[in-house]
Amino acid sequence: MLTKRRLMQTAGAAVAGMGLAGCGGPGGGVAHLRFKVIARARLDGKDYEGFAVNEMKASYTPNSLTRMMMGRTLKMEATVVDFGGKADALFILLQDYLVIIGLLWGIPVAGDADETTIGLLRAASGAREYPRKNPGIRTLDQSYPKIAAFRDEADPASVYEVDPDNLAKTHGSGAKFLGLSIEIVDPKTPLTEAIEHRLSWLGNFENETLREPSKWPEDLSAPLGQRIIGRDFKEGE
Repeated sequence: MLTKRRLMQTAGAAVAGMGLAGCGGPGGGVAHLRFKVIARARLDGKDYEGFAVNEMKASYTPNSLTRMMMGRTLKMEATVVDFGGKADALFILLQDYLVIIGLLWGIPVAGDADETTIGLLRAASGAREYPRKNPGIRTLDQSYPKIAAFRDEADPASVYEVDPDNLAKTHGSGAKFLGLSIEIVDPKTPLTEAIEHRLSWLGNFENETLREPSKWPEDLSAPLGQRIIGRDFKEGE
């Protein structure tokens, strides 16, 4: 069951297949990025941090049929903040990070991409704080990625949504979500590949919602499990 974000990524991957095959043409081929998504939270006076190193290969592939300017292939997984058994771990679900990186580094991407985009992506470096609200993103939720937790990680139906503005509601008084950041890292940095070991059932829900009945297109009044699929936790092989 595909969300709006998933439809964008699926179409983008199809365009990427054409653009990456040649690695030439307008815009100078392909930008290969590895980036770290870092999440921080506080519980019982102690700060915790989790991160995932993800990969994106982006190409400038203007296509008059799809009206998409960028193609991308992605290998990503959710960032996990683990509290060492003191509370349910936080899972920061996936976003279209090409758009996010473009916003945070001031690079024209998606429908605004041009011949400068690939060079700017290749030159991107350092870290940026992920603002709580992102009014510049027209095609995504104008906020953080969704954050999930499980009452029992062995049971996908036990998933529930976490409010980053009120972590205390689900994780006890004094719990606080401290923020997100993205860091461009060396292309040789090993990718994070742990989510399927932690959530062994994940492959059974690649395109299926974690709970039935499915509420797609997204019904924001429905429980989170009816609005997310396995590919919100892991993208690419």
